[in-house]
Amino acid sequence: MFERHGQPAAVICTEAFEATADAMAEVQGAPGYHYVTTPHPVAGLMPDQVRERAEELAVEVAGLLAARAAGEAA
Repeated sequence: MFERHGQPAAVICTEAFEATADAMAEVQGAPGYHYVTTPHPVAGLMPDQVRERAEELAVEVAGLLAARAAGEAA
């Protein structure tokens, strides 16, 4: 994890992978790790659709990064 090296990071995954993200966080010693989700799937989206999703998530991602930079658990 980037955080272990002092670099705030935000994970984004689709809703279909929430259980996997939770399991990986626990295995890595970060149970309850907060991440951002987006509807599944994304693989078939066109570039403009990906951009739209990114814009929709930007505020939430920025909030996670700011909280982590401030040392909060977010």
